[in-house]
Amino acid sequence: MSLLIARHGQTDWNLKQRWQSVSDIPLNAEGQNQAIRLAALLKARGCTPQRLISSPLLRAQKTAQILGTAMGCNVETDPTLIELDLGQFEGRLEAELRAEDPAGYDAWRESCYLLAAPGGETIHDVASRIAGLIADLDDREGDILIVGHQGVNMAIKASLSDCFSQTCLTSFRQSNDEIEVWQLDPAMLTGRIKADDD
Repeated sequence: MSLLIARHGQTDWNLKQRWQSVSDIPLNAEGQNQAIRLAALLKARGCTPQRLISSPLLRAQKTAQILGTAMGCNVETDPTLIELDLGQFEGRLEAELRAEDPAGYDAWRESCYLLAAPGGETIHDVASRIAGLIADLDDREGDILIVGHQGVNMAIKASLSDCFSQTCLTSFRQSNDEIEVWQLDPAMLTGRIKADDD
């Protein structure tokens, strides 16, 4: 069976390229529509997860609720799935941060969270936080669906594959309308489901 890793749908901060992590920003209308389209695709595939686990933040909870309703699954909330903390970058526009310190900001951005934003977390910090969740994953009895965020989902995939290189982390990025399908033993990506694929 499979581990399905979903990123929450779009928010207004995503749209404006404003960094969001622990701020509890809701889905916008497009984000809700993305979740609805993904739910229809999962239902068409006959996906009925044995577990649906979500971050406690509103944008992930709403995405999980939409997916769960379509598939008849209850949503479990796991606080370890909260987004990687961006510290002093939280709520700031990407363009503003780059204008203030182009070299420093670009180095942080290209590190894929191997470096922490000032006052924030690294990808390794998040991997430590989710270690218990990863250890408890068992897909032998059915699919598991996780609804998280960009940074925490990258940490899940890096932990599963034991690959924290910049190359691996770059490949682990997800769009807001995407679910990655992984097998657990051995851990590897086996497919993608995108709401906006033609």
